[in-house]
Amino acid sequence: MLKKTFAFISLGCAKNLVDSEKIIGSLQGAGFRLQQNIEKASFAIINTCAFLKEARSEALETIKETTLIKKNPKNQLQKIVVVGCLAQYFHESQIKKLVPGVDLVVTIDSYRDIPFLLEKLVSPQKKVKETRHIKRRFLSGSPHSVYIKIADGCNNSCSYCLIPTLRGRLRSRPMEDILEEVKAVQKLGAKEICLIAQDTTAYGLDYYGKNMIVELLKRLCVIKGIYWIRLLYTHPARVTKDLLTIIRDEPRICNYLDLPIQHISEKILRKMGRMSSQKEIISLYNDIRDMIPEVALRTTVMVGYPGEGEREFYELLSFLQECPFERLGVFPFSPEKGTRAYKHKHRVQTAIINQRINKLVEQQEVISRKYNRYLLGKKTKVLVDSFHPERKNAYGRLASQAPEVDGKVVISGVTGVRPGDLLEVKISGVGTYDLMGSISFR
Repeated sequence: MLKKTFAFISLGCAKNLVDSEKIIGSLQGAGFRLQQNIEKASFAIINTCAFLKEARSEALETIKETTLIKKNPKNQLQKIVVVGCLAQYFHESQIKKLVPGVDLVVTIDSYRDIPFLLEKLVSPQKKVKETRHIKRRFLSGSPHSVYIKIADGCNNSCSYCLIPTLRGRLRSRPMEDILEEVKAVQKLGAKEICLIAQDTTAYGLDYYGKNMIVELLKRLCVIKGIYWIRLLYTHPARVTKDLLTIIRDEPRICNYLDLPIQHISEKILRKMGRMSSQKEIISLYNDIRDMIPEVALRTTVMVGYPGEGEREFYELLSFLQECPFERLGVFPFSPEKGTRAYKHKHRVQTAIINQRINKLVEQQEVISRKYNRYLLGKKTKVLVDSFHPERKNAYGRLASQAPEVDGKVVISGVTGVRPGDLLEVKISGVGTYDLMGSISFR
């Protein structure tokens, strides 16, 4: 007989992690017990990513490795459940053909049914009452910094992106649900919340019929106990003066803006189906710098989009030199079947893409070091992420550093601190991306 124990593997982005934590919470609410050791669990649930070919390969390989655990008679694992974007990209029959041994495939719109579906596998003869437990959430990491997903899906039509195919159209959460979740994680110890969606600046367009991100931020700012509110994944076409004003004026909203521009060449922006022109991006950049002088900007750019010649690339390289971003992510174009860009001709050779990426990274290293040197000697707040008592080192972040994707601050000579503590730190040393600091100053 199957026991009500499960192990969980979460692949992909922060948005996937939030889904994983909610699925775990719903299962625990239904009486299932999370087992850290996959060999000792009855069920293995794998939340997959399928955004890029590499992500799909990783997901399939992870599932195959799990089937080997299942085959070993010494282990207790009996059922493998696949959820997430791979279940949207492939049909259930395709996944089971690619990886024999998968017992159940659950699509994104059926997440709420997972406790019910697993109950039926545990007791196939028993009449199981369908229940809903999705409101509960299990925090898999330290509770002091938490991602809050405010919407799913996307209505944008970027020619290279599979998200609308995998996740569907924009579906904003009711504001009251978001506020309720933030209050709940605050009680569990959250000091920082990071708002995420495929496009956070589109929040509310479907549910309320208008953009509601500013109103949401206003209501979040009155929740006690939250130090930092961070806004990620904003679209340049939807960053308004009202949004910049609240970021500037509300002390708990980080002076940090994640603004993926993807490119600056007018030709490439049009081919990508982006809603912002070169002129509009430059104007927005200048507006942000004027309105919030202390802001830290992060962007992502794509290199090697079909038709990107030397001229278009050097437009991008020059723009990022003249209008520098404190943080930069650089990604190669990936031709994904099912997107409009997959059919575009004049693809750029991989060797050339890699050369261009290296040029951007080398330029950004200089920009990042220059920005970090500006911080040298300054006193600033650092949110502690971890502490190593033997080394007497704490590791944390400035408000200008987002979790996982940006650098960190190494604080030396400290004792008795905990994740979630907010320390005043003097920046005493700088690297390309990381900073060194001390709290022993006058």
